[in-house]
Amino acid sequence: MWLFFFFRQTPAYEIYQCDWSSDVCSSDIAVSSRRALDRVALGSALLFGALWLVAPPLLSDDLYRYLWEGRLWLEGLSPYRFAPDDPAVAHLRDGLWANINNKPLTSIYPPLSQIIFVVAQWLGGEVWTLKLLALLAHALSVALVARACTERRASLAIALNPLLLSEAALNGHVDILCGVLLLVAAWALSRQRFAQAGVAACAAVGLKVVGLVVLPLFVRRPRLLIAAGFGSALLLVPLVWSRALVDPASGAGQFATRWRGNESMFALVDRLSYALFDPSVAQLVARSIVAAVLLGLCALVVYRRVPPWTAIRALVWAVLLLSPQVHPWYLAWLLPLEVAAGGSAGLVWSAAILCAYAPLDRWVAEGVWDLP
Repeated sequence: MWLFFFFRQTPAYEIYQCDWSSDVCSSDIAVSSRRALDRVALGSALLFGALWLVAPPLLSDDLYRYLWEGRLWLEGLSPYRFAPDDPAVAHLRDGLWANINNKPLTSIYPPLSQIIFVVAQWLGGEVWTLKLLALLAHALSVALVARACTERRASLAIALNPLLLSEAALNGHVDILCGVLLLVAAWALSRQRFAQAGVAACAAVGLKVVGLVVLPLFVRRPRLLIAAGFGSALLLVPLVWSRALVDPASGAGQFATRWRGNESMFALVDRLSYALFDPSVAQLVARSIVAAVLLGLCALVVYRRVPPWTAIRALVWAVLLLSPQVHPWYLAWLLPLEVAAGGSAGLVWSAAILCAYAPLDRWVAEGVWDLP
């Protein structure tokens, strides 16, 4: 919570003014001071992150699946087709396999995430290799925030954010890199570098489906929209190509239709749906409603020509508030944008959402995940 008080809200486009009556321009002094602080921020992120690299991933076991899926690719097998408990991959079972959750389900991660898993496996396949890649992504987000935002303490607010440090260096989540790409897309659009924005948006989709929120901002440039839309569609095909969404082993289908947790607005919509519709279709109705609301917000953002920083930030906020499932590491999509755009509410949320790990003790002791 101290970060909320440390970081005041300042627009990303603030400009330092020079006092021409002085021999030294005040902006030169400010820039020099900022660069020094940015170096401190980057060094701090790497230093504190390094302490977590040697610790076991206490808060999440996702990185074991990451490494397992990377191993499958190196063995010539597709994690989109073969779930961890599939008899066809039984000969690969070891200590890594034992730590995987949701073993009956195939992968839910798009192809660019899979490339990171393969790289981590190729570098040694140890837990620390994946955590190191995530820490480097966090350091990159610090550097980009320092470049994009003129608020002198913005890079430090990102670098020392406890949630980002833990999800990167402790838990090894690739969502850190997705947040970087969403930031790059906003930066490129604000400078009318549309090709770069399109590439960043597609890459974000290739890591996490949330990257799709950038595509509506290309509506006024049809060629770019078609290119980015086609590229994104290609990146999502593997998620549904090997197994139909209705297949019980389909990870993507299960995630899209069944998984819930830490939801906010969706919980209210879901309760209303069960009150008005038959229970057999109520949850589908609730998910359809929140999807329609999100599409409506996209249309409103495009119609009102909302500036890129504000638009992407608002749409990511909408996804998180409307989603049936919000893991703590999902806030890595938002925080670089939040700070670069001069916001602070995301920092407060990043402190509060750590409470989502409260059921972990009982899960470890009894195998029961109970959200009070």
